[in-house]
Amino acid sequence: MHANRRTEANILGYQLDRVEAGSHWTTQYEVLAPDGGDVIASFPDRPSAERFILMRELRGHTTGIRHPAY
Repeated sequence: MHANRRTEANILGYQLDRVEAGSHWTTQYEVLAPDGGDVIASFPDRPSAERFILMRELRGHTTGIRHPAY
C-alpha cells in the first residue's frame, strides 16, 4: 500500500503529519512525539489532532493540591 505523508505543522515540538493512504485515499492526521519521532496518535481530522497536542501539554503543567509549606 502506498501512502503520501506530508508535514502540516510543528506545534510545541510535536510534528503533525497528513497521511493519505489506501485505495480511496482516506486522510488521517498523525501526531509524532517531539523526543523520538514515534507516532503517538492518529485522528480523522486536523482540529482533533491539534486539540490532542494542546491537551497533552496542558496535562503536564497542571498544578495539584499543594502542600501548605510551599
